[in-house]
Amino acid sequence: MEVFRLASEALANQDADAFLDQFDPKMPQYEKLRDEIQDLFGMAQAIGSTIDVITLDGNKLELDWLLKIDTAEPRRQIVKCQVEKQGKKWKITALEPVEFFKAPVP
Repeated sequence: MEVFRLASEALANQDADAFLDQFDPKMPQYEKLRDEIQDLFGMAQAIGSTIDVITLDGNKLELDWLLKIDTAEPRRQIVKCQVEKQGKKWKITALEPVEFFKAPVP
């Protein structure tokens, strides 16, 4: 889905606004996600990610998300998401666990 491609590109470009634009600001734990992303971008020089859909059930997805951060071991986790079409764009309206994007401890 386009929303996850754009999120992955925003991670690679370290563009917090473009990344967060893929999420509904009313999403549970949105503020925590915003803080985690800002911390992550503040300490990493390079970030890459790949996202594969494992299951799709209506608007609920399970994703195999691989996050590569230059200063840490790659991390891979099953991330559960929910998406919803808002106007002409799809938005991520739920994501667990938000801590997946936590900056690594140096």
